[in-house]
Amino acid sequence: MSDSQIYQSVERKEEVALLALGIQGIARENEDGRILGVRLPAGDRTTLIQYDFTAKVGIDGEDVEVDQAGLAESAFVISIPEFIFIGYDDPHFEDPIESNGPLSFISEEIEETDMINSILSEEKQQSYIDDHLELLRDQARDYYTAIVRSIDPDAEVEFEFAE
Repeated sequence: MSDSQIYQSVERKEEVALLALGIQGIARENEDGRILGVRLPAGDRTTLIQYDFTAKVGIDGEDVEVDQAGLAESAFVISIPEFIFIGYDDPHFEDPIESNGPLSFISEEIEETDMINSILSEEKQQSYIDDHLELLRDQARDYYTAIVRSIDPDAEVEFEFAE
């Protein structure tokens, strides 16, 4: 095998991964077999894909703001931006398992690529954030409180989160 690559750009990022979510699942896609609008069960197709990966969610650290709170020298307000999906680690998709009826040629083919794109879709990415919002907030508090208190152990820290 031969492969040729060119790096077109390298961009520095300040993304902070606050959670790594181990995700496992089985995706199922069905297509009904129909002739002239009448469903023929012998024409059905079903495809299953088992998958697992680690989803990383967190924040863009470049957008975090640290301000002094009022007149107190050791009091800070840390503004945390919206949580973002950072990426996937170790995605693994098993070979699809197909169950096709004897007349399955009358139903549409099920595209494995479309199934994988659905598994990795932006809607799913947002659901990982929404499902773990409180845990993300707790982790952001712990992370930035530890940074501030490593410099000033007596510092008072408050947080504001983007909605």
